[in-house]
Amino acid sequence: MRRTSAMVLCAMAVASCNSVGSQGGLTSLNSTIESLGFDALALPTTGFGPGSLVTSVKGNGLKPPLKLTYLCDPRFTRIPPPLINQGASTGISGRFNSAFSLDASGLTQLGLGANLGFVRSVTLKLSNVTVEELAFDDLAEVRSGLGDGCRKILREFSTQSLAFQTKQAIRADVTYTVEFKAGASAEVKGLVIQSLVTAFGGKIENNSGLNVTGNGLFYGLVLTKV
Repeated sequence: MRRTSAMVLCAMAVASCNSVGSQGGLTSLNSTIESLGFDALALPTTGFGPGSLVTSVKGNGLKPPLKLTYLCDPRFTRIPPPLINQGASTGISGRFNSAFSLDASGLTQLGLGANLGFVRSVTLKLSNVTVEELAFDDLAEVRSGLGDGCRKILREFSTQSLAFQTKQAIRADVTYTVEFKAGASAEVKGLVIQSLVTAFGGKIENNSGLNVTGNGLFYGLVLTKV
């Protein structure tokens, strides 16, 4: 099942891409994600990894960028540790080894409209990119171990073709750096950084708060219908 990949909070084209469309690089990055067979999440997250039982947020539909919610609480779902697909990880790492520059459109969607004029640039760098997955028998084992309440919910959503389980995921660490224009106040800087932290997760590094790091965030998923 292939769906056109999109990423609301994505970056401008990687330097190796040949063209930058009017969307400021959205097309180039989306094409990369799609070519890898993954659907992008609306926001990078540490949730919804392999084995998770999910559905789309009501009103969004299962179309990228994915906006998901859990069908079953992962705290009470016995999900085995995911396998790291070394070959796939090596193959895709090279597709994300350049820094991305967030365009004006992406920054506006982060809620930076009023403060956008104070930002010179925001760059985002992915590292430790891996592909995590579970075998189909592992996915079946997760479902067989569900409690009665979750089984009931899963059946209800499955009859409506709204129940899915994560089969595979792109996971990576991220560092994003903000360069401000002269005159940006400490308050403006704080608002901008907090917007990025809210969007991408992570923590502020000790260098004037201009670098933020996030670890183990999922950027793209492959879902299977259950």
